[in-house]
Amino acid sequence: MTFLPVVERELRVGARLSSTHWGRLAAALAALAIGGWIMLIPAIRNTPGLLGAWLFGTTAVVANLYGLLMGVLRTADCLSEEKREGTLGLLFLTDLKGYDIVLGKLVATSLNTFYGMLGIFPILAISLLVGGVTGGEFWRMVLVSINNLLFSMAVGMFCSAISRDERKAITLGVLLMIFFAGGLPLLGAFYGAWTDSKTISPIFAIFSPGWATANAFDGLFSDPTHINYFYASVCAIHLLTWLFLFLSCTIVPRTWQDKPNSAASLRRGSIWERLGFVSRASREALRDRLLEVNPFYWLTSREGTKSLFVWAFLAVIGLFWAFGLAYYPTDWKNTTAYFWTAVITAVVLKFWVAGEACRRFCLDRQSGALELLLSTPLSVREILQGQLMSLRRQFAGPVAVVIFADLVFLMSENESDWTLTCVAWISMLVADLITLSWVSMWLGLNSRSTTRATTASIIRILFLPWLAFMALLTLAAISSIFAQANLGRFEPKLMICLWILFGFVNNVIFGLWAAGKLHSEFRLVATQRFEKRTLGKRVAPATLPSPALPATQPL
Repeated sequence: MTFLPVVERELRVGARLSSTHWGRLAAALAALAIGGWIMLIPAIRNTPGLLGAWLFGTTAVVANLYGLLMGVLRTADCLSEEKREGTLGLLFLTDLKGYDIVLGKLVATSLNTFYGMLGIFPILAISLLVGGVTGGEFWRMVLVSINNLLFSMAVGMFCSAISRDERKAITLGVLLMIFFAGGLPLLGAFYGAWTDSKTISPIFAIFSPGWATANAFDGLFSDPTHINYFYASVCAIHLLTWLFLFLSCTIVPRTWQDKPNSAASLRRGSIWERLGFVSRASREALRDRLLEVNPFYWLTSREGTKSLFVWAFLAVIGLFWAFGLAYYPTDWKNTTAYFWTAVITAVVLKFWVAGEACRRFCLDRQSGALELLLSTPLSVREILQGQLMSLRRQFAGPVAVVIFADLVFLMSENESDWTLTCVAWISMLVADLITLSWVSMWLGLNSRSTTRATTASIIRILFLPWLAFMALLTLAAISSIFAQANLGRFEPKLMICLWILFGFVNNVIFGLWAAGKLHSEFRLVATQRFEKRTLGKRVAPATLPSPALPATQPL
C-alpha cells in the first residue's frame, strides 16, 4: 500500500487547481502592497537603514499574523465537517489509518495557505537589498514563520478532531492561538511583576509563537542583557506541533461515531440549561413570551448561554482593566490603553455578530428546516424580524456597555482630535453592526458554511472601506512625490471625516442591497438546493424532456 495515499492524492489534485497558484500570487501582491505603502512614507523612505528595518518588521509581523490566524481557520473545521456529514466513518471502512486521514486533510486544507506564506518571503527579502537587515535575521524570521504556521495548523486539526460543531472548533482554535501567542508572555510579565523578577520565566516564553517571533529580530537576539530563548522556543513549538498532530491522529478514530448520551453528559447539559434559563419554570415562561412575540424569535433564542458568553468576554476585559488599575494606577490611564481596549472590543463584537447572524439561516437551509419553516403561516418579514430581535437580545446589552466605556474614554481627554475620533468610532460601531446583521443573513442564506458567509460579510463591510481609504492616501502620497501636489498632506480631522464617509457609504450600499435581496428573494433561495459548478459555470438542475406528440396521419 502507498505510504500516506491521501496526502499524495491531495497534492496531485492541488497541483491542478488554479486556486493554488492564484492564492500564492494574491498573498505576494498583498505583501508587496504593504511594503510599497511603507516606502511611500516620507519620514521613512529618506533613511535607507530605517526603511529596511520598517519594511522587514512590518512584513514579518504580517507574515506571522497570517500564519497564526489562517492556519487555524483553514484546518479547524476539516474533520468536524466530515463528522457532521457522516462521511468520516466511510473512510475508516477502508485500510486508512488515523494518521492517513489527519495528514491528508491537513494537506488538503492548508496547501494554499502554505504556498501563500512562501509567496511572502521574496517580499521580505527586499529589505536585504534596502539595508538595515542582516542575513541571519532574515533566515531566523523565515524559520519562525514556517514553524508558527505548522503549529497553527496542528492546533486547528486538534480542535477539529475533538469537536463536531464548526463554531466551537473555530472558537477553541482561535482562543488557543491567542493564549499561546500572547497570553503566555502576558502571564509571564504579570508573574515577573509579582515576584519582582526582571526577566520572564522560560516556562512562559519558550512555548509562545509570539515570543519566538520577537526574539528573531536582531534587537532582542543580539542583546547581551537579554536571555535569548529563540532556538529553545522554536524547538518547543515544533514539539507541540507534533504533539497536537499525534493527539489528532489518536482521537479521530474514537470520535467519529454517534454515541448515546451518558448520565454524566445529561447532568452537564442540565447544568448548562440552568445557567442559561435558571429553572424549568423560567424556561417555559420565556418560551411562552417569545412565542407570543414571534415564533422565529423563540427558535433563535432558545440557547440562553449565547448571551452569557458575550457578557463573559466583557467580564474578562473588565477584570483585565481592574488588574491594571490596581497595580499600575498611574501608567494604565493613557490613550494607548483606551485605544486598544476600544479596538479589541469593537472588532470582537463585529466578528461575533457577523458569525451569529448567518449561522441560523445557513444551517437550516442545509438541513432543509428552512424550507419546512416556509410552509408555515410565517411570512418572510416575520422570519427576518425574529432573527434581528434575537441578535438584539444577545448583543444590545454588551454593545451598550462598550459604548458607555468609549464615552468614558472620550471624557478622559480634552483634545478635539480625540473627541472627533471617539465620536466617529462609536458611530461606525453602531453602523457596522447593523449592516453586518443584514449582509451576514443574506450571505448565510447563500453559503454552504458559516465560515464562508462570515468571512465574505467581514470583507465587504470592514475591509473594503479601509482599502478605499488606504488607496486614497496612497494616491495622495504618490502625487506629493512625483507631481509636487499638495494632496499628500491631510489634517487629522479631514482624515477622520474621509474615513467615516467611506464607511457610511459602504454600509448604505451593502445594507440596502442585502435588505432588498432578503425581502425579495428569500423564499426562492431558501427552497433551492445548492448548485454545482463545473469549470466555473453553474449547472442547472436536470429537467425531463417533454413528451413528443404522436404524428397524425392524413385521412
